[in-house]
Amino acid sequence: MHVYELLSVGMVILLGILGGKLSHRLKIPRVTGYMLTGLFFGPSVLGLISTNTLEDIHMVNEIALGLILFAIGGEIELRHLKAMGKKLFYISFAESLSAFVFVTILTILITGDISLAILLGSISMATAPGVTLLVIREYNARGPLTETLLAVVAMNNILCLVIFRIFFSVHAAMFGEPVWDAILDLLKELVLSVAIGAATAAVITWWEQKIDDLSELLLVIIAGILMAIGLAKTIGISYLMICLIIGAITNNLSMMHRLVYAELRQTEMPFYIAFFVLSGASLHLDMLSEIGLLGIAYLFARPIGKYIGSYYAGKKCNAEPQITNNIGMALLPQAGVAIGMAITVSESHPEMGYIISTVILSSVIVYEGFGPFLTKLALGRAGEIHLQE
Repeated sequence: MHVYELLSVGMVILLGILGGKLSHRLKIPRVTGYMLTGLFFGPSVLGLISTNTLEDIHMVNEIALGLILFAIGGEIELRHLKAMGKKLFYISFAESLSAFVFVTILTILITGDISLAILLGSISMATAPGVTLLVIREYNARGPLTETLLAVVAMNNILCLVIFRIFFSVHAAMFGEPVWDAILDLLKELVLSVAIGAATAAVITWWEQKIDDLSELLLVIIAGILMAIGLAKTIGISYLMICLIIGAITNNLSMMHRLVYAELRQTEMPFYIAFFVLSGASLHLDMLSEIGLLGIAYLFARPIGKYIGSYYAGKKCNAEPQITNNIGMALLPQAGVAIGMAITVSESHPEMGYIISTVILSSVIVYEGFGPFLTKLALGRAGEIHLQE
């Protein structure tokens, strides 16, 4: 990393800290402060964080997103999954499927393009894990809604990544790529993701038995995540699912995982702050003028679908009222995972990719602006915020 890039990273973190302090004084979620700071100092307003800076230090985003997904995976415990039972799977599938159906149908009605509709519908399933995680941590939230929300976010990101890859492979086959090649690419990504994630988690838990102190295991975890991300990018597959798998398996095999996660939080914060400041700087306000009818439809169809799906699934499986009534509004945030999938489409199908990117990037401005507030509101309504402690 060059001197200029190091200077940029330091500046981004310091600006983020100031933005977080100001947002705390204004009693708004810190993550909103980080993103607003990035937006204000980014290319759309002052330009102190330039487009070139965003490109030069994109590695920080990748590391932070890997750590976020590892942490989200680390919230998945088998005993919790068993305790949640069908509730978790009903809500995850229902809110994801409902958002997919609403967005897909409206896109077909507006554009008449089935391929565009299915790909946009599959992207709509994802909820930004980073926003959810940081809001929960900031307000020391815990309880049935908090546990279910973290598990649902992990599940819907896995569902989104798998379903998007399936439909993207089918779309590629429709436009000339041999069907078997598309199927093999999909299977390769799924198998390699599980293999790399499981192998990395196995090494981490094996090393745990040999350590002299906790800080050594912390270094092993960070090194493992970095190597997994690097290996995924080298062989051309997504690292998102890999990091989630590492977190989930490590959490269930490790004997010291709670101590490690407490230590890891101190290491993660600079990356998280930089990630959200850079996410805010990446938002282009001029995209709002290009959103069009399709963008407006997506903007409303996705949250309506998620709320309706989660509400009726919660009713169906007799979930606690604080879950049924509130989880839908906590699923609004959408950012990195969705943007990554939009870029994937753009690389191979530029015309369709431009439409999808315009819709996703413009809606992300709105979702990331209101999402943290609604997540905080949902947790507050459920009585799971414990700031006094």
